[in-house]
Amino acid sequence: MATRLQKYYEGFASERESALHRLGEHFTDDIHFRDPFRETHGMPAFRELFVRMFKQYPTVAFDSFRIDGDDRAFTLTYVMRLGMVVGPEFVTPMASVCRVRAGEDRVSDLLDFYDFSSSLVSPFPLVAAAYRKLVNALFL
Repeated sequence: MATRLQKYYEGFASERESALHRLGEHFTDDIHFRDPFRETHGMPAFRELFVRMFKQYPTVAFDSFRIDGDDRAFTLTYVMRLGMVVGPEFVTPMASVCRVRAGEDRVSDLLDFYDFSSSLVSPFPLVAAAYRKLVNALFL
């Protein structure tokens, strides 16, 4: 399941419409999704997140994957790249914690972790470096 989900995410850059139609192949109808800004239940609300992402960002790509865990509970770590029509590309390191119910071959629970602030400054190397220094000085 984890490798299949990785391949699906890797295809987003070139298969946007197809990816939307194939969400149900990888996520259950009652998918529970959470990230730092939202929580959704069910495929319609989950699908809407992807519709909005594809509408807002002409470039959506995922790369640099690592899989930890097994087919029932795993974490995908990867880099998400979002590009606007005009302007910079936003680069966001991500971690997606995925759970698959017994007897299912699709993710039923998805929890995404990322640092939104570092994503916002990612197009600006000097600002990004200053942000990292500040975070390290204050929190680590």
